[in-house]
Amino acid sequence: MTADTRTYAIMAKPVGSRCNLSCEYCYYLDKPAGAVMDDALLERYIQEVIAVHGRDAEIEFAWHGGEPVLAGISFYEKALRFQEKYGKGRVIRNTLQTNATLLNGDWCRFFRANGFLLGVSIDGPEDLHNRYRNASFQRVIKGILLLHKHGVPFNTLTAVHAGNYSESERVYAFLRELSCHMQFLPVVELAPAVYEREEGLRFARPPGVYSERLGHPATDVSLPPEGFGSFLCGVLEAWRRQDAGEKFVQQIEAALGGITGRRGGLCTHDAICGHCACVLENGDVYCCDRYCYGNYRVGSLLTEPLEALLEKNQEFGMHKTYSLPDECYDCPYIKLCFGGCPKDRVRRAGSGGGRNYLCESYRMFFRAVTEWHGTLQIQSQA
Repeated sequence: MTADTRTYAIMAKPVGSRCNLSCEYCYYLDKPAGAVMDDALLERYIQEVIAVHGRDAEIEFAWHGGEPVLAGISFYEKALRFQEKYGKGRVIRNTLQTNATLLNGDWCRFFRANGFLLGVSIDGPEDLHNRYRNASFQRVIKGILLLHKHGVPFNTLTAVHAGNYSESERVYAFLRELSCHMQFLPVVELAPAVYEREEGLRFARPPGVYSERLGHPATDVSLPPEGFGSFLCGVLEAWRRQDAGEKFVQQIEAALGGITGRRGGLCTHDAICGHCACVLENGDVYCCDRYCYGNYRVGSLLTEPLEALLEKNQEFGMHKTYSLPDECYDCPYIKLCFGGCPKDRVRRAGSGGGRNYLCESYRMFFRAVTEWHGTLQIQSQA
């Protein structure tokens, strides 16, 4: 019998946009905060996520926010009971993204006992982190020290923005002392149109299959078009010198995976992205975490099965490839890039859809990784 390893990238926001911080570049603060996901919906969510995955697939429950620890330990205890009820014999993992400022011994003991993997948001040394994150550095470090003390595994998630993109080696030197796993997320947010400001939006809606491209300028928090590339190249160089094969940098591993024919594991550079969904605390389901806007709502878990809702996401997912401008297909890095995230395709192109704001960055980084990999191949054959 052929193994059925069908998987989906489904994210739950059990408290919606509620958070104890209000970071300047946060794209989710504009959304309604809502209450904590109720027990009936939580049970249905757990049951249906397990059901849509292939019988041989590992199942990941990704808890996000806002700040998901605001749901309380009892919420996740119930989630674990539902996972046990509906997922007997299945491999189930839980991940949770946190700013770490609310962690204490009880939380750490719970995470350790139940095998949670955490992602901790931290943007580098204190001066760089505090630039847009409400002077929260000391509280974040306190939380990280607790995670170390209790043996809770965690990755770092670093937003790369106008305040830290030119400090790649300093950021990397700092992060490598905290964790062996690092992820970097470029901040690209555009100024809203007048009607979007009137709706209370801090940033413009992203372009995509159900929304038009408008010529909004980048906001002050955004890095310049080439900034992410120079940052990643700096990280690559530092990693090569000190940590190659020892520490995991998501963008580097994803690029190497693309070069060697393995799936990279980074949705930004997958060919399609319709295998994802974002489920809010009220049961509403959206195409993606970055597309929680009205025209990207595919339905509600309260009225439709998750499998049916995911079927509706196919057009959104395929748009990533069929909307690429023609010039992307002539790029030597097309199979590593696939045009990047559709939300960042904000630059007008000669044909097809929009070019990615970070096009120069991706070219710069993929060139550097490809050349380094080629050098390794030559050395191994010598």
